[in-house]
Amino acid sequence: MSKKPSFKVEQSMDSARKANVYHLNGKFVGTQECYSYLDEARENITAEAPHVVMDMSGVNIINSTGVGMIASLMTACKEAQGKLFLVNASDNARRQLEVTRVWEFLTPLGSLDELPSDLDA
Repeated sequence: MSKKPSFKVEQSMDSARKANVYHLNGKFVGTQECYSYLDEARENITAEAPHVVMDMSGVNIINSTGVGMIASLMTACKEAQGKLFLVNASDNARRQLEVTRVWEFLTPLGSLDELPSDLDA
């Protein structure tokens, strides 16, 4: 019997906003699936697409490893002159990010509809 992955990602490109958009589902913890997502997301941060949008509506658990991954992506975006937008973060995720003081450096949004049309502004 094969084990179901505890973390899944759907990725799309928003060319108009120069952003990679990731819809995360499951446990954002130190699993191989999470690390694979982190590697892919960092590789996709370029001058043509320096922004990352993380839709966390499907994330039910995040731990310190997940927080570290968010901080790593935030740094990669900043180095490319971009921003990391965190959308639909649960109360649990917000608490984890506030405790580590990562929250204050993010651009949190309540929904994808709140995403500005120009992310460079």
